[in-house]
Amino acid sequence: MIINRSRTGLLVLFSFFAITSLALAQSSLSLKEILEKNIQAAGGAEKILQVKNYSFKTGQTTFYLNSEGLMKLTTGKDPIITEVILVSQEAVKRNSFGQITEISGPDKAIHQCLARLRSGFFTLMNFKGQLIFQGLKSYGPENLYQLTTKIGDLKVDFFLQAEEFTMKRIAFHGVGLDGQKYEINHDYGPFQEVEGLKLPSSWFSSQVGTRGILYEASDIRINQPLEKEFFSSLEINAGKVEVTESSLKGNVIDFMPRGSNLVTISTNWTRQDIEKAGIKNNDQLTLEIDGLVLELIFYDQIPQRNALGSGAKLIFPNPQGENYIIFLSIPSSELTPIVEKLKTTLLSIQIKKK
Repeated sequence: MIINRSRTGLLVLFSFFAITSLALAQSSLSLKEILEKNIQAAGGAEKILQVKNYSFKTGQTTFYLNSEGLMKLTTGKDPIITEVILVSQEAVKRNSFGQITEISGPDKAIHQCLARLRSGFFTLMNFKGQLIFQGLKSYGPENLYQLTTKIGDLKVDFFLQAEEFTMKRIAFHGVGLDGQKYEINHDYGPFQEVEGLKLPSSWFSSQVGTRGILYEASDIRINQPLEKEFFSSLEINAGKVEVTESSLKGNVIDFMPRGSNLVTISTNWTRQDIEKAGIKNNDQLTLEIDGLVLELIFYDQIPQRNALGSGAKLIFPNPQGENYIIFLSIPSSELTPIVEKLKTTLLSIQIKKK
């Protein structure tokens, strides 16, 4: 019994020294050595530099990156594209339902930072010469290297796993356009290997004071035959809108049946279109869908839950986008022929004030 206790004590002692030695070895690494190991963990510089472009998807958004550090995001349900974001180190431009704007402030800086990170396969190879090494930090049982830089007015902290040297977390700190404190974290899940290169399988994005969102990467494609102007084109494919006084013509960009008597229809109409047509809150409208006619009530805000009961026929702003959705809760005998027509890509629809 005494011998077993002695052996146990020796094992604990040896484990302590092993862990201590590893920690000392890790903490003695230079910034240059950490960056080299970080790049090697993704597949190595030679392998990364062979990639001219690559893409991956999360939900309905596709992320495209090229070797020059450019990033393009397209959102929509193929072949429909409702939004495009182009990211360069000079500007971040957005085309959402035909409305072209330029993104500024912290959002611009985050897009530009992530473009550089992702084009380097989630390594810090595109940040060389701009990083400050903050040392080896302990977070519970995990040791992480912390490296810091500035992008625009944002302070950015990168955290690398001390054993694998892959990206574990990015923390963005700054002040928003509203003057309020701005803090967003990206926590990366396990890395997956694709053609000898490693990419995170997911990441969790969280902003202080709000719920986080999990993004799961899929459909990774490397070196696609993209058009020469691909990373400079803001072109979308969301149908056409025609506005006249008291009426709107447009297209269905998506729909979602929910049971036998409920469907939500996503249109390509935006607030600017609604305002140009002179449509206002509680206006009664006539909806035409390929020969079928229904009556709708317009809401200029998302309606209360009690307005969405059986028999509801409404149109209101999309809570998850910049367009408007049609909400129909009607008997299945009336809904079935509508759903069949909605299967046509970019089906034409029209609303008129009564």
